[in-house]
Amino acid sequence: MPVGGCDVAENPDRDGRNAQPLWLSSSDDLLHVRPAPARKSTASRFDLWRIPGRKRLALDGRDLALTADLSAQRMRLSLSGVLADGAAYASAVPLAPRLRGQLDTFSAQAQALEGHTPQVDPARAVSRAALLHLRALQAFDASQAGASHRDIAQALFGLEAVVLRWHEDGELRAQVRHLMRRAEAYVTRGYLALAGVSHPAAKHPGDERVR
Repeated sequence: MPVGGCDVAENPDRDGRNAQPLWLSSSDDLLHVRPAPARKSTASRFDLWRIPGRKRLALDGRDLALTADLSAQRMRLSLSGVLADGAAYASAVPLAPRLRGQLDTFSAQAQALEGHTPQVDPARAVSRAALLHLRALQAFDASQAGASHRDIAQALFGLEAVVLRWHEDGELRAQVRHLMRRAEAYVTRGYLALAGVSHPAAKHPGDERVR
């Protein structure tokens, strides 16, 4: 039975670097791969093993959800439950308002079906939100392991910063408290938005004003 929006769950005690939870969000935004009409003799033939990357299949109603991890990229496709290996196939895209912005992604996925590895996007600068998210999860993991807020501050910001700026009502201590609230919000329900199975909140969890 799915728990927390995760259709194929992992043991929560497993190392996060090895865990492979599978989130099945709506297939409305996915490229759909279906059997081609019999009259299309020139259609491409489906070959699961031709698709590059580490692959996983899971039932998604009457269809199959294919997830392929290619380096740092993750590709998700919706496969017809009656599509046989070696059968002629055709791809269809969802007619959604944001289709124009998805065309490049769908094109890369169509190329992957033919065995071509998508180009890796150049590295992007880390955003402030991404850095906050990383630090929040690091702070939460350290807290679960028994670290104090001061220990967390030292690990995240360095010993020198703690010696100079750690005070009972100081801004460094407030930062750690903020990170902990942010992480706790993600752990309770906010992770569903990250997984794409619920609508995100108006504000990032933990971004409320400090009382």
